[in-house]
Amino acid sequence: MHNNTDHEKQKKLLLAQNLALTGYFSLLIILMLNIVWLIPSEQFPTALVLLVIAGPLLFPMRGLINNNTYTYQWASFLSLAYFAHGITEVSAHPEIWYAGVLETLAAIMMYLGCVMYARIFKIEKKKS
Repeated sequence: MHNNTDHEKQKKLLLAQNLALTGYFSLLIILMLNIVWLIPSEQFPTALVLLVIAGPLLFPMRGLINNNTYTYQWASFLSLAYFAHGITEVSAHPEIWYAGVLETLAAIMMYLGCVMYARIFKIEKKKS
């Protein structure tokens, strides 16, 4: 019985991790494509815009890849900023609304994966 619950926990953790990482890397790629190709800034250098908008996403990369529970917890909050940014992009650039929708969906995936991962660890910690 104990072995079966460990197997179920591992399956849930893997699902949460895959969801979070898929959302994370999708968000990173979508932001770079938007900033460089779809919605380039006319007032600021592209490198500066990339640094300001996509730069914060680089901070949790190592912790997410290495399954650091604390990183998953705070990265979920970071994804909320990108959710809001994606919603804003939909209304700010209606001619390419799909770019904002994709950013929003990637942020939701990252958020759900991070929250699921952290919750599974919290439940397991209470059990032990």
